[in-house]
Amino acid sequence: MVKKGLINLPRNRVRRNYLGGAGIDQMHGEAVCRDNDQPEEWIGSMVEAVNPGMDPIEKEGLAMVDTEEGALCLRDLVDQNRRFYLGNSIRKDGSWQLSFLLKILDSAMRLHVQAHPSTRFANEVMGKPYGKLECYYILNVREGIDPYIRLGFQHTPGREEWKRIVENQDKEKMDACFEKIPVKPGEVWYIPGGMPHAIGEGITMLEIMEPSDLVVRCEFEREGVVVPEEARYMGRDLDFCLDVFDYQEYSREEIIRKCRIEPQTVEKTVSHERWRLVDETLTPCFFVETLKVWSEDEICHNRRFTLGVVCSGKCSIHIHEQPEGETEDGLSRDDLSEEDKKAEKGYEAIRVERGDSFVIAAAVKGYRIVPEGTVELALVYPGEDMER
Repeated sequence: MVKKGLINLPRNRVRRNYLGGAGIDQMHGEAVCRDNDQPEEWIGSMVEAVNPGMDPIEKEGLAMVDTEEGALCLRDLVDQNRRFYLGNSIRKDGSWQLSFLLKILDSAMRLHVQAHPSTRFANEVMGKPYGKLECYYILNVREGIDPYIRLGFQHTPGREEWKRIVENQDKEKMDACFEKIPVKPGEVWYIPGGMPHAIGEGITMLEIMEPSDLVVRCEFEREGVVVPEEARYMGRDLDFCLDVFDYQEYSREEIIRKCRIEPQTVEKTVSHERWRLVDETLTPCFFVETLKVWSEDEICHNRRFTLGVVCSGKCSIHIHEQPEGETEDGLSRDDLSEEDKKAEKGYEAIRVERGDSFVIAAAVKGYRIVPEGTVELALVYPGEDMER
């Protein structure tokens, strides 16, 4: 099977227990944008979606790619060529797991209040390898919306009162625990494990999370959308789940200081600028960067399996050298003419525009971006966790 340094990913919409998705249609330039029960697009996903209470769909959530042999799960393609795609992001025993899940998420309604275990709780109490820290990169907001999220208790109820609120589904008391935390496009937020949260209506974002499906749902019905019983308490009971929560009281200002991330410029040239949004100070599982390019330029690759999303604009991406450094005949590439090099199977190019997503293999040394105007790419790649 031919290994590709660049892979253009097909769209991969996934059902969830809330409504949205019109903002994703809008990113893709669709003439008609509709909200439905597929409010998320999972980018390069190697995990299947779990949707309790919904009719099962085979391989839902798994990213598929087109190959000469037909459609194949990206997970299987990577597994067949681990060193090429993953580089050093393979564990010492030879196993691997992509240490993040990347989504485009669009909300037509405020989501149900929920929380995820911290990594420490998942490790020590549940015997699980990952908790679920999440990060948001706000892309767009619907017209007429004052965007916000719920994040942490601004008026903490304490453990016993929170138990009563959840058991009785006391919406008035639950709402009183929170104040709206304002957000806007371009901002980056992180949601620590244990902190109750809910995304407000009308927001389109990139959501990057540690690879866990552990979630405690505190609010069982919103706008007619019901969370099934089996999807509420991680297969446990409420008493167990109450230990997940961070009951500390945070003012809005404290939450902003604690959870809003200031992107850091890590590279700036006459043609492009790169910002680091998330790094190892928050999680060992993934890095998040944005790359803005306004004129043709060569970009040095991080030599890790990378998922990219076009946040704005359009461009073509080119690999000018075969990633593995030799021709299929085993000859040195230095002996080839430029035209011969371009004729090799290793020479690749893809064209992408707003909303599109793609893979860059770890074996790629560098790539050239040819923008049509200015293009902004979000790039997500594994942290040190995969090398344990």
